[in-house]
Amino acid sequence: MYYAKSYPTESIKQHTDNLLENLRVLKETYGKEIEDNIRKILKISEDRFWILLEIICTYHDIGKIYTPFQNKIRASIGESIIQTSFSYEIVKHEQLSPMFVPVEKYNLSIDEKMLLYQAIYYHHERDNKEFEEEYIKEVIAKDILPQMEQVKQELGYELETNLNTKYIKYVKKRITEKDELYPEYCLLKGLLHRLDYSSSAEMTIEDETKENIRKYTEESITNAGHHLNDLQGFCENNVKKSMVIIGSTGIGKTESALIWSNGAKTFFTLPIRISINAIYDRIEDNIGYKSVGLLHSTALEYLEEKDEFDNEEEKIAQTRNLFDKITVCTIDQLLPFVLKYKGYERILATLSYSKLVIDEIQAYSPNIVAIIIRGLEMINRMGGKFMVMTATLPRIYKEELEKRKIYFEFGKYIKPIERHKIKLQEKEIGEDLDIIIEKGKNSKVLVIVNTVNKAIELYLKLKEKSSEDIHLLHSKFIYKDRNEKERNIKEFSRNKQEKGIWITTQIVEASLDIDFDYLYTEMSTLDSLFQRLGRCFRSREYDKEEPNVWIYTKNASGIKYVYDEEIHRKSIELIQEYDGQILNEESKIELVDKLYSKELLEGTKFLKEFDDSMRILDNLIDYKVDKKTAQKLLRNIDNFIVIPKTVYEENLKLFEQYDEAGKNYKQKNKIKREIDKLTVAITEGGRRKMQDRISRNPYCEDIWIIDAKYDDEVGLKLEKDEEYDVNEQFL
Repeated sequence: MYYAKSYPTESIKQHTDNLLENLRVLKETYGKEIEDNIRKILKISEDRFWILLEIICTYHDIGKIYTPFQNKIRASIGESIIQTSFSYEIVKHEQLSPMFVPVEKYNLSIDEKMLLYQAIYYHHERDNKEFEEEYIKEVIAKDILPQMEQVKQELGYELETNLNTKYIKYVKKRITEKDELYPEYCLLKGLLHRLDYSSSAEMTIEDETKENIRKYTEESITNAGHHLNDLQGFCENNVKKSMVIIGSTGIGKTESALIWSNGAKTFFTLPIRISINAIYDRIEDNIGYKSVGLLHSTALEYLEEKDEFDNEEEKIAQTRNLFDKITVCTIDQLLPFVLKYKGYERILATLSYSKLVIDEIQAYSPNIVAIIIRGLEMINRMGGKFMVMTATLPRIYKEELEKRKIYFEFGKYIKPIERHKIKLQEKEIGEDLDIIIEKGKNSKVLVIVNTVNKAIELYLKLKEKSSEDIHLLHSKFIYKDRNEKERNIKEFSRNKQEKGIWITTQIVEASLDIDFDYLYTEMSTLDSLFQRLGRCFRSREYDKEEPNVWIYTKNASGIKYVYDEEIHRKSIELIQEYDGQILNEESKIELVDKLYSKELLEGTKFLKEFDDSMRILDNLIDYKVDKKTAQKLLRNIDNFIVIPKTVYEENLKLFEQYDEAGKNYKQKNKIKREIDKLTVAITEGGRRKMQDRISRNPYCEDIWIIDAKYDDEVGLKLEKDEEYDVNEQFL
């Protein structure tokens, strides 16, 4: 038996047959979409494309007959070793596999040889040693040829009879994005990765459901007693086009995007995890569509708490393999492909026949938006479709898309409703605590500040002054406590009888369906500010004389390290004329458009960061980073996972059980998931500032112990919060 892998034990023939079966599933499920793209972007015909992909799948692992590889497997499963003078350290199986492709049988052109050989040769993306042609010739003569009859008999595939090293000249110079063959190569190699990963994990590559989420979404709108609005109708009529949509908060952008997806494989991205969970629940529970996956750093814990799957780990593994019809996720799960890390083609090839939704693009920092725009450019070249939807759109982002000749339909849909009467206060937010307390006695009051420490400070002051219903939510609670608070704020918003005060940071800004009566907020930049307004009078008309939004402009926390100081100052200047007035939806859009114009941004740190990022991305060298590094670069933060010392000591027995589980990996993983619920993420900057109070965990190397005050009422209290930045809300 020629082995392909040791656990579970599988032969090369079995593994290859699994790939070919998954290829059949892929073709049956999304073949039409892939073929539509092939006709638009590739020079080869769709028939020829499928033949080439089948060849790649069939021959990609045949190099595993190499005796040093077989010995690695045999040793791991307790079989005797075959004597050989060759070394797997010098040449790997993927470096040998291309030679087995029977070139004459398939009548391969020079371009096709290059595509096939490179897709196979680089499918593991290892830093292999430079191949030595003479060494490979010796491998062929002394190791491969003596086995050929046995190989043919066991595998049953037609193999090249004249084995030689001619293929090497086709793999020396890699195909990159600048090459003419790039779209073909990206699609073939990327789909090989998909097929290989899924088959190795013994998973079906795609959810084969025929259920169309558009049908479910439209039915949910009808069942609620509504008709499709203008935005939803616009999306319904443009399902084959990319879109950029500006739509008022509460107008139904989520439902519009799901209608636009129209049964296609779709990835729905949002900037904040709490919003992602909320959209996942809306799709699955409210709309009733079950072919949906959830993907972010704590998705497994969230699914376990929902307790709706027999095996949540298996569900997450499927989602990571891009199995689901609809995937709701953070952008760091997809967009690192822009950095062209080794193996990135898997994501880009999938997005070439899928649809990508970018919700609330203005919530990201300029360097992240640069990555998004570059990603949309690459997706556009590969034939994929995208929708950017947002309540406010910085002008420079739309101009950059147009400059790069990325075609999209543009629509602006504004609710003719007056929801917010604002009042600017030239004082600190903490000076009006008595007013906030009084409002909270008979109304739902939301207080949003720019930093965690400011939120804690206000909460403690309010608790000192009042016994009213007061709650706190920010990113520095351990997962278990934060998840409960996220559920509570949504339930509080839905319950019409509830009155009281919630103090939060900007983690509630994007796509969270909550509705409060009054908003008291620190001044942020206009795009962030208007997102905050969307959590107050979300879909209601406001007709009272007094304001329902109070904006505090003096000594706002987080300026310089959360929000750009210059843009913050210009935001205050622009909004001054609306002080004491109704701020309608059209005015919000116009203000953000003006704020983020080239003219007003000239000379700002924001514009420099955006332009520099675009320039760097345009000049990246392919395959210079690995995926993990790419994800870190995308987020611009290093997750540093800590457990508060008091929480660690209270749960020491759990850590001891984790240690005692030893090599019982199933039990160990189960305990680890419970441990993860006791942790919180801080930034690398936060770690540096607290390094004298952070120590190693003797049981879990990836979780550090932090000697800082923590309780489930106020969360983790750090001495300073300069380590908090705008990207930390993604944690």
